[in-house]
Amino acid sequence: IEEKCRGPYASSSGMTGLESSLSLGLTHLVEEGHLTLVQLLEKMTINPAKLYGLDAGYLAENGPADLVIFDPNANRLVTADFASKFANSPFVGDSLKGQVLYTIANGQIVFGK
Repeated sequence: IEEKCRGPYASSSGMTGLESSLSLGLTHLVEEGHLTLVQLLEKMTINPAKLYGLDAGYLAENGPADLVIFDPNANRLVTADFASKFANSPFVGDSLKGQVLYTIANGQIVFGK
């Protein structure tokens, strides 16, 4: 409990989720027909940016160059090899749709397969 009282940036996370969130959404929301791909992407980009008042979640000339390039049809097996500080995930061993190929932040490639 003491560790969790340090605040969100100093505490260890309870579960790794961000690294598998796109694949989980593609597999369980888009593939099953609950959302379209556009609706999923809006919920993961535009909507959170608006909610928190961030200059993010859109593509425009001279805008923030933050984006993810992914293959929505690729199948991937979730492993415990996460970039996050901890690899505690209930999805390890699951086969999911979608594979992130590149992550670009501030115009720089920060992740690439």
